Amino acid sequence: MDKGEIIADTTPNELLSSNILSEVGVREPLYITALKYANCNINPKLKPSSIKTLDFNACKDKINTWYESAQRPIQKPKTNTILEFDKVSFSYGNEKQVLKNLSFKVDKGDMVSIVGRNGAGKSTISKLICGFYKPVSGRILFDTKDIIDESIKKRSEKIGFVMQNPNQMISKTMVFDEVAFGLKIKGIKEDKIKEKVYKTLKTCGLYGYRNWPISALSYGQKKRVTIASILVLNPEVIILDEPTSGQDFKHYTEIMEFLVELNKKGVTVIMVTHDMHLMLEYTNNVIVLSEGEKLADDNATNILTNEDIIKKANLKETSLHELAIKCGIEDSVEFVNRFIEYDRRVRNI
Repeated sequence: MDKGEIIADTTPNELLSSNILSEVGVREPLYITALKYANCNINPKLKPSSIKTLDFNACKDKINTWYESAQRPIQKPKTNTILEFDKVSFSYGNEKQVLKNLSFKVDKGDMVSIVGRNGAGKSTISKLICGFYKPVSGRILFDTKDIIDESIKKRSEKIGFVMQNPNQMISKTMVFDEVAFGLKIKGIKEDKIKEKVYKTLKTCGLYGYRNWPISALSYGQKKRVTIASILVLNPEVIILDEPTSGQDFKHYTEIMEFLVELNKKGVTVIMVTHDMHLMLEYTNNVIVLSEGEKLADDNATNILTNEDIIKKANLKETSLHELAIKCGIEDSVEFVNRFIEYDRRVRNI
């Protein structure tokens, strides 16, 4: 469907042999994108509807040729640590421990994903950072300083938190007022508030709704309002719990590309997510949790090509890994790395 009309009524093999999905802003499988980058002739006979049924023999040579010519990714230089968990444990009263002796570091200006199955402790980390909860033991450091005793208000001056459910954050009736609320509390002048709010609303694709009541928005639009209300405050670190839930691919891409631009300006971005595409395509580092413990702390490619970690954390293996193996490429990790680098250059992110 597009703009109220049926534009395709066909089989998955025929659909994925066309450019219809990308033209209407729907995400196509990553292995399909890789085939296109390698100039493979994608047609129904290739059986492209699944990585399991794909005829690799018809595209193997072109995939290998593309791989050999693709640039290796440039390693991002290490920076100072901005956030650190040092042997942090947490439990709700006498209940089972949610986090167990957890340690990790986030570098300044990094873009990080926190992943794991439901109940692994991902959202608890966000709430501990913001001060909603206090650890049973351990330290939380921001710019090398222990912030355990800092108030929620004090932390909010440098750390922004966007909750998964927008209805838990919204307090105003109108879109403009909601995004402007934090600036008004800070005592910023009205003309400056208007300038900052309008700029943020445009970035988040909400400028046309600036005078709308929030109750008239969809769930996805409300989500973008809550993101805008945090971004307008220019935090040093922004934490997003499932930032793209409820978004179609167009708005998903707009939000993520905005976060990338924000990150390029030095803002550290931490995302709690179940979205493996988001993790692979946008984040530099990944912290994997399992039953309250750190299972891995590595780049996204190494995580999503490690069968042991995938199984223990209930993650989904990237189709790029299987594509590389089926095409006879021994270093599947390097193949995925080169794809991500190439894809980011194509999309200019």
